Amino acid sequence: MASTFMGLEIARRGLNTHQLALQTTGHNISNADNENYSRQRVNMSASHPLYDPSLNRANGPGMLGQGNEVNRIERIRDAFVEARVNETTQQKSYWETRQKYLSQTEIIYNEPSDESVRSQLDRFWQSWQELSQYPEELSHREVVRESGRELSFRIRNTFEKLFQLRAQADNDLEVSVNQVNALATELRDLNVRIMKSVALGDDPNDLRDMRDQKIGELSKLTNTTVEYMDPNEAIVYIGGMVLVQGEKLNLLETQSDPSNEGLKKVVWADSGKDAVFREGHIQALLEVRDGVLKENIQKLDLLAVNIADIVNEVHRDGFGLTKETNINFFHLDPLARNIRGNFDLNGDGTDETSAVFKVAGRNEISTNRPMGISGTLTFSRNDEANTPVHITYREDETLGSVIERINRSGAGVVAYVNHNNNLVLKGKVSEDDWRSSFMIRHMEDSGELLSGYAGILQNSGPAGAFDYRRLDEINKLSSDLDRITLVPVLHPAGVLRLSDEVEGNAALIAAASGKDIGGTGDANEAYGLKDGSNALRIAQALRHNNTMVGEHKNTDEFYNALIAKLGIESKTAQDQVENQGLILDNLQSLRQSVIGVNLDEEMANMVQFQHGYNAAARIMQTMSEMIETLITRLG
Repeated sequence: MASTFMGLEIARRGLNTHQLALQTTGHNISNADNENYSRQRVNMSASHPLYDPSLNRANGPGMLGQGNEVNRIERIRDAFVEARVNETTQQKSYWETRQKYLSQTEIIYNEPSDESVRSQLDRFWQSWQELSQYPEELSHREVVRESGRELSFRIRNTFEKLFQLRAQADNDLEVSVNQVNALATELRDLNVRIMKSVALGDDPNDLRDMRDQKIGELSKLTNTTVEYMDPNEAIVYIGGMVLVQGEKLNLLETQSDPSNEGLKKVVWADSGKDAVFREGHIQALLEVRDGVLKENIQKLDLLAVNIADIVNEVHRDGFGLTKETNINFFHLDPLARNIRGNFDLNGDGTDETSAVFKVAGRNEISTNRPMGISGTLTFSRNDEANTPVHITYREDETLGSVIERINRSGAGVVAYVNHNNNLVLKGKVSEDDWRSSFMIRHMEDSGELLSGYAGILQNSGPAGAFDYRRLDEINKLSSDLDRITLVPVLHPAGVLRLSDEVEGNAALIAAASGKDIGGTGDANEAYGLKDGSNALRIAQALRHNNTMVGEHKNTDEFYNALIAKLGIESKTAQDQVENQGLILDNLQSLRQSVIGVNLDEEMANMVQFQHGYNAAARIMQTMSEMIETLITRLG
């Protein structure tokens, strides 16, 4: 049968249970403004009754209640909503980072404005137009020189700012990786504390909230997935690799990458393997640094080297006021330190590469008449594998159609016909190693188009092929040195300037075309002070002629495409930030409806638990009085 003091025990249990419930309610109320706090609820149940069914049970009415007890303090959480919040946080952080750097890139270009590259290009072109009308006036040459000086300064300034922004993204990457490691360490420590608490029979709800908060912070940085194979042990993955598993910790680290201008790559510290990211701040940084900013720097380099080459090619053929010729307007140092273009590409101290940017043929050609020859051209893509690109031409085909197919082929060269009706081939931006940008990698012709017809290669077939991976390949070219342009220094946009001759004397600016005396095939004498035809040819080459800047026909089309693409990318990022923000706000509201503290509900619970506590106290008082009466009277 039940003990005389059983009523006191039941009352004590009631007091303890309701006191714990009141404390939990107070804990909820004190964390009402903590968005990372999950409200807690005390789960009560009846204690095991007296007695269990058995043959030796005591006589009397069985299954007597023994009050109540607290099974656990439950944390209210929806795992599915939490996963959706973390996933959307990754996506929003990704687009926010892209939008931040894209908007800064737009600010650097400062389009449209009077001080932008676009405006300076317009002024430069206009100055040549005006010089063609007043070639005898030195003042118009001064305007050309000043506009050229301003254009080169604006290109250099834009390059420097883009380069600095890329360095900023690289520093941001290192900081973010350190943050990942710090959060991973905290998660590991929380895992240990939680497992120890559970082993002691506790419910470490606040520690679990802290762990979920750290996982949320980690989700902003990278694509994080979490598994709970053991309910008390969070396994955190990045790109399918374990970052944290119980007490195990696998950290990230950054290493300098020589193939990417010494910028940092992210690897796993224990294995050295490249870390894979898909969403979040770090992935956006990598894409912006090695995608958007790298592409814009390369395109600015491409613009600089082509402006210099396009102007210099025509300018060298012209005559200045002093009748001097063969003078460059712009100056870019070649990558190679010798006139043969031999260069040490891999940095081992020995030249192994022929670095040629452009070659113009010796022969005048027509683009709209059948060539009368057939064969196959072979070029290479500017990729790691130097993938061959084959272009077959027929006897009834015009050179114009072949040029179009070369420019659409994805080969590492583009083709056009210059102002002297020579076929020109020049290199494009590299798709693999940044140090090999603008290099013509391979030229080969099974027929006579590049050799006898255009006068670019000395011979046909594999034996006469030009390949940049060999030394002294300039000997394979049929063109004279003045028709060959060597690859400029790395990042020509950062060093573009006027030539020393033009900088020192504006009278040397070649506005006149000149005439051919003696049938040499080249202009060797100036017409006179009134000749401005060469200035007009330079203006046309900059804006109207097909001079092929990358896949675009001229500098105008190229720069417009560059700015248009940047604007589209920036607008897309901005729209995605807004869209992901709305989705995240809705998910956060749903999350708070589950985990958030409702003060009205907690106040009602507080009153309820208070009444329960008072009632249990009343029972204890009554039972105490009964026992006191019993003891007093028996005494």
